[in-house]
Amino acid sequence: MPRRPVLRLRIDSVAPGGDGVAHAEVGGQRRAVFVPGTVTGDVVDSEVDASRRPARGLLTEVLERGPGRVDPACAWSDRCGGCDWMHVAPDLQLELHVEHVRDAMPEAWQTMPIGARPSGERLGYRTRARVHVRCERGRVDVGMHETRTHEPVTVDRCVVLDPVLERARRTLAALFEGSRGRGDVALALGAAKPSPSRDVGAERAPVLDVRWLGELAREVFARLEAAVSGGTIAGARLSEGEVRRPAVVGDPTPWMTGADGLPLRLAPGGFAQASESTNVTLAAHVAELAAARPAERAIELHAGSGNLSVVLARAVGDLTTVESGRDACEAARANLLARGLKARIVEGDADAYAWNAATKLVVLDPPRTGARALAERLSTSPVARVIYVSCDPQTLGRDLGILARAYRPTSITVFEMFPQTSHVETVVALERARK
Repeated sequence: MPRRPVLRLRIDSVAPGGDGVAHAEVGGQRRAVFVPGTVTGDVVDSEVDASRRPARGLLTEVLERGPGRVDPACAWSDRCGGCDWMHVAPDLQLELHVEHVRDAMPEAWQTMPIGARPSGERLGYRTRARVHVRCERGRVDVGMHETRTHEPVTVDRCVVLDPVLERARRTLAALFEGSRGRGDVALALGAAKPSPSRDVGAERAPVLDVRWLGELAREVFARLEAAVSGGTIAGARLSEGEVRRPAVVGDPTPWMTGADGLPLRLAPGGFAQASESTNVTLAAHVAELAAARPAERAIELHAGSGNLSVVLARAVGDLTTVESGRDACEAARANLLARGLKARIVEGDADAYAWNAATKLVVLDPPRTGARALAERLSTSPVARVIYVSCDPQTLGRDLGILARAYRPTSITVFEMFPQTSHVETVVALERARK
């Protein structure tokens, strides 16, 4: 393979995907070059692949540091794909998040003020994570995916993981010793140990959800049972190959602190926000928006285990939640029951759910792919208000472009749910435009 040219580049901006962007003569043309690990103002040497559009650069050396560059808190940040903005100063991270959300908005909305809620924790904040395990030739590798590959990067310490989960992560290599193949392990926090106050933040042990392709060593199950007996983990759930019913050791149920301060049960292996503290702030904001007209009938779509449901049920007069995952629906029912709250929980396809004409508010929190079909339906519906919670500015912007046919924004707020990364959570409140 011929050696790619090394170009000296000045980084002009940072793209929504997290990479720095430079412009240079490449093959006789003025081209944009995307270079990960850089920030505006950096002068770098970069090995450039001009066969791609836009051209992609591999950072080889930083010659001049831009004003927003800092020394990463993690020694593995140049290889590990978990945190792509370790080199970006905290204030600039928030500024870029707001800028990227603004640029994704429909053009007519881009002058609207955007609220910003910074994270109070930049390290040790992740109470949910997925790591990758590979067992080959007697060796066990555990780590996040290497940047732009599917290979795990073995690190001595993950600085963004909650300390309890970091300790559990370090035990995984010994746990899977003797196995063959590879898999994903979702790490989360379990329930608090029994106490009079049942404080969800006290004495919490990790839980594991394992999805394995290959053959697990028989000893893995004995090691898990010993870990549960010794209190190292609360429980584990293992799915091996095409087996439909996972094996369960101990209690693998993940829990988090709900926005109301009470324990919130989650579906094993299901979705939950990465930062409990920022999630509390976000959910409280959604509840405040919903409570502006408390007697309304509301529908919550892609409701999950009830993270927003437990605050929306107090904020609106009549709540129906829709979620496709059975385990998540069961967790939502349990969470509402534990609080003495009522809502109709529907197990079904949120994108196809038909709300009735009395529905005044729709709250949606779709996956990263967004909710294009829902946006189309809402744009021709009589629904008065929409609250859209998004983890991807690009799909959010696409869907808002559809909703802009019938709605106008009343507030846009970004939440730093994922410090040290280019990812951001956004809440947009909309109301039907008057004709």
